[in-house]
Amino acid sequence: MPQEQRRIPKVGELVIAQISKIMPFGAYCKLLEYDNLDVFLPIKEVSSGWIKNIHEFIHEGQKVVCKVVYYDINRQSIDVSIKKVTPQDSKQKINAFNLERRLSALFMQAVRASGLEQQKAGIATQAAQEFGSYTELIRSAAGATKAFEGSKLPKKLKETLQKLIETSRKRKRYIVSYIMKLTTYNTKGGAKELREIVSEIKSNGVAVQYISAPKYHLSAEGKDYTEAEGKIRSASDVVNTRLKKGTFEIEKEKHKKEKEDIMSTL
Repeated sequence: MPQEQRRIPKVGELVIAQISKIMPFGAYCKLLEYDNLDVFLPIKEVSSGWIKNIHEFIHEGQKVVCKVVYYDINRQSIDVSIKKVTPQDSKQKINAFNLERRLSALFMQAVRASGLEQQKAGIATQAAQEFGSYTELIRSAAGATKAFEGSKLPKKLKETLQKLIETSRKRKRYIVSYIMKLTTYNTKGGAKELREIVSEIKSNGVAVQYISAPKYHLSAEGKDYTEAEGKIRSASDVVNTRLKKGTFEIEKEKHKKEKEDIMSTL
């Protein structure tokens, strides 16, 4: 694509750059969001402090968040800066960049599922013209906005995309895990008592795995943390109610989202 037809970032914009060649006076970079557009990172824009060896700050192949600080339209020359990017700006930009890549993959999945893979180049161009980014496109599709409903993208693709988004939402599950220590002082029917307690815990939707006396691994999942934690609380209530004589301790092992809903980040 001719240079004059390429998309150009605006001065002040945050961009993702990959260091391609390091020189004593700076580094040449490629902008990953702009078709590997070549830009320059002056050594004075690498760090606020004095730089004796530029290789101590950057290396070839490294991806960094930069801010566009200069653009010469006549020479088609662009300078970027690392030192003018705050840690918070860098984190937000990386998150946005990663989200865009994931949503791009979701969109292409919809293209393939719609049987339109041979037209994907034209479809991608149409999507870019109408929405500017895959993040904006998916946000619009998820909200069934007028812009999305009126889009010139193929009807079958739009329907498939919305189905994939809904499937992604339904897959979102949360898991909480605990270690339970359970002993009984019942010398006659203690084993039966523990089996009944474990059985009732399982019936409340909590997975129980025996580790070694007196430890058990408990895990519960739900559509959100509240639901998952609620199942663990129910398990604790079962033990406190059913255990006649013994000891009972429970401690959280880990707390994680099993599958992240990418739509929740939009």
